[in-house]
Amino acid sequence: MRRLVTLLVSALLLAACGELPHPFEHDPGAEPILATPTAMAPVVVAEVPGQPGLAEAVVKALGEQDIPASTEDGGDRFLHLSGIARSGRVLWTLTGPGNKKIGENLQTLPRQPGDFEQVASASAAAVSDYLRSDDLGGADMAARPRVAVDEVTAGGGLDAGLLKRALVMALQQKGMSVVSDRAKLHVSGGVRVSLGTAGRDLVEVSWVVADDEGKEVGRVNQSNNVYHDELVTLGTRMTHQIAEGGAEGVAQLVHIKR
Repeated sequence: MRRLVTLLVSALLLAACGELPHPFEHDPGAEPILATPTAMAPVVVAEVPGQPGLAEAVVKALGEQDIPASTEDGGDRFLHLSGIARSGRVLWTLTGPGNKKIGENLQTLPRQPGDFEQVASASAAAVSDYLRSDDLGGADMAARPRVAVDEVTAGGGLDAGLLKRALVMALQQKGMSVVSDRAKLHVSGGVRVSLGTAGRDLVEVSWVVADDEGKEVGRVNQSNNVYHDELVTLGTRMTHQIAEGGAEGVAQLVHIKR
């Protein structure tokens, strides 16, 4: 299968201030505003043996701390949070590249099996403390652009819910605070798939960025001919590719608006 950038070969970014010639090239001027690179690293949370559902609860709690997280490993760019449950408590270990230990935290497990909200929240707060600067990331959080992801659609058998979640995580990794209220900018859009010829379908992606008054700031358009079999068998991976590519362009629009 073509790599992540394949779907973006003919991408075009249109902004209110004019057309950008190379929308998806690395732009040093558009780096996230954060105290340390570690603060933006996404976290993969491993399943805790004997505690089904705990990892998922921690992923959710980390998201509430504006830390992108998943139970699916994304490779070397992810930090790793693993837990060992013993004697009514869980010992969390956070590691970085080369399995270097960043920190440990001990939390008490709930008496009621599966009631993980409190322990997940406390565990996520501890991880946040490790990753943020001395003020626990307050300055970093305030500096992030506040963006809301509104309606996301998907055709061709792709999962709109997964696409939205992947876009949220990709935007967080680009240094944006994805919120549900008091957003300065709003992102909406999705994927349209049209039947083509010779076993290929036309995949068109469009993301619209608008301000808090509904005025369009700009849009990111992506399109490419993709083998139909790839859409069927590799739809999940392609959905993440679409989200990551779209987040690149959205991030540029957000920084232009700022």
